[in-house]
Amino acid sequence: MNLELLESFGQNFPEESDGTLDSISMALTCAFNKRGTLLAVGCNDGRVVVWDFLTRGIAKIISAHVHPVCSLSWSRNGHKLLSASTDNMVSVWDVSTGDCEQRHRFPSPVLRVQFHPRNQSKALVCPLKYAPVLLDLDGSYNVVPLDDDFDTTIVASFDRKGEHVYAGNAKGKVIVIHSETRKLVASFKVTTGTSNTTAIKSIEFARRGNCFLVNSADRIIRVYESGEVLACGKNGEPEPIQKLQDLVNRTPWKKCCFSGDGEYIVGGSAKQHALYLWEKKFGSLVKILHGTRGELLLDVVWHPVRPIIASVSSGVVSVWAQNQVENWSAYAPDFKELDENVEYEERESEFDVEDEDKSVEDPTEINNVEDEEVDVTSVEPIAAFISRYKENIITLKD
Repeated sequence: MNLELLESFGQNFPEESDGTLDSISMALTCAFNKRGTLLAVGCNDGRVVVWDFLTRGIAKIISAHVHPVCSLSWSRNGHKLLSASTDNMVSVWDVSTGDCEQRHRFPSPVLRVQFHPRNQSKALVCPLKYAPVLLDLDGSYNVVPLDDDFDTTIVASFDRKGEHVYAGNAKGKVIVIHSETRKLVASFKVTTGTSNTTAIKSIEFARRGNCFLVNSADRIIRVYESGEVLACGKNGEPEPIQKLQDLVNRTPWKKCCFSGDGEYIVGGSAKQHALYLWEKKFGSLVKILHGTRGELLLDVVWHPVRPIIASVSSGVVSVWAQNQVENWSAYAPDFKELDENVEYEERESEFDVEDEDKSVEDPTEINNVEDEEVDVTSVEPIAAFISRYKENIITLKD
């Protein structure tokens, strides 16, 4: 499939519902792999259902835990899956075989797990009421140092390349820790208009660019640029690029994330099954997607490449996509669309074995046509799956 043909020339966000994925069990959370071909769904009975997103069929069912699955994360190559459950267990799974490679027990339920974006032998674990843990899958681990040892609610996330860990606490402070040296390199506070701090609910990074969003308890989504945050250093005061909120209904946000290209932001309402889509550059609200009335939203993820959103509510995964308009005239240049029935007139030579009326071809011109060699062995990198740094190297080589 040529991914460049999937890019639309106009809006690049979903507009309507495109069906549901019913995993039989109650779905709680979901996660796409890097290429968007597989969707892992964590269920209430501890199972992990892997959907083939191209055919919309179940590819694998893994009996992962005995308690509900609360978080999932894919490795960079898509061969391994990291799962966390309310039974305090974190497991690493081989997706192709369904075998459990490792299990780690923590002293409390785990809020979130995340594979290192570039190194699948490392992971970030956020236990409830404990400091985040940098887990080495060889068995060792390191606790992420906090600014205040009495912090209770901590959310953390790797940045796009995994060089730093961004952690936020209930007092509205965000700290940046170097993932290798575990030293504090930057910090700032998220303040409201009255200079009061607000609790941090989640931190999400875009797959492209250096932007990240902070979802806070004051119902405002703030978008920051990581380079500016690192430049401000400790106790800095970086200004957010955008502040996104629902001024009419004052909606609190359950889950927020970036689009695959980082140009849009989706916020899932904590009150109902509604998705708010903003354009990151201008901060304008472009679309509101409404699900079934009365449902509560649990999780939202955006497809890595295509303008597709998957949301979890009432135990079912809802898929949101663009409205596909059929244009049959694009398949053949002589195709004609008819408004009414027209009697077809058969040509005289239409069903003849040899066309007697065709013009005589010059045999010399046929022999002069040179055969072109088509390269079917070399593999060119796909721009949608590589980072900005690699794109720049390829451009310089060209």
